[in-house]
Amino acid sequence: MWVIYNKKNLTIAGFSADCEPDLEKDFALAEVVRGLINAAPLKEYDALQVTERKQARLILEAPRELVSLRQGAKGKLKVVVEDLRHALLVLSSDAPDVHPADGIPEIKADGVSFTTITIKKVDQENKPLEGKDDTDLLYLRTDYGTLFTADGKKEISSIKLSKGQGRFRLVSEKARRVATVQVFNADAGLLDRTIRIEFI
Repeated sequence: MWVIYNKKNLTIAGFSADCEPDLEKDFALAEVVRGLINAAPLKEYDALQVTERKQARLILEAPRELVSLRQGAKGKLKVVVEDLRHALLVLSSDAPDVHPADGIPEIKADGVSFTTITIKKVDQENKPLEGKDDTDLLYLRTDYGTLFTADGKKEISSIKLSKGQGRFRLVSEKARRVATVQVFNADAGLLDRTIRIEFI
């Protein structure tokens, strides 16, 4: 497999197919650059070969933002996959899903109905992270409806986990629409999440 990059700023432009035997370097380079939008001239790109199949698979399966080029020993370039994403957020709602196909929970579009959304912090094997240090401050945003504490007493825009868990409330609007609730934070090691709730 070839990793195609811009020689000037060392940003990765793309990857060739992972196959055996490997493509010729010039062919792989031209093919990837041809497929770029607003590509620079071909001469501004180069290619780095990854011969180990396991590493090639890791690079291709990793989120693009975690793959980069680094200067190794004696200035030699190498491809690095950063392992930053070590925890995930799982969101669930206590609202029923009455539609047979869309998989979106529903509440009444009356301005008072609500659903309680539960957040759980888990590792990459979906095991709960419930330690004393799992007290992440998470920020909340919704495009429709209003967010409240789990007891409904206070409007909120953030929540702090307790032993890797938290709960909050989304109150509907009177208009029929689908709300997207975002849960995000500043920690690059914790993936952001969204959940959709329909007001019907």
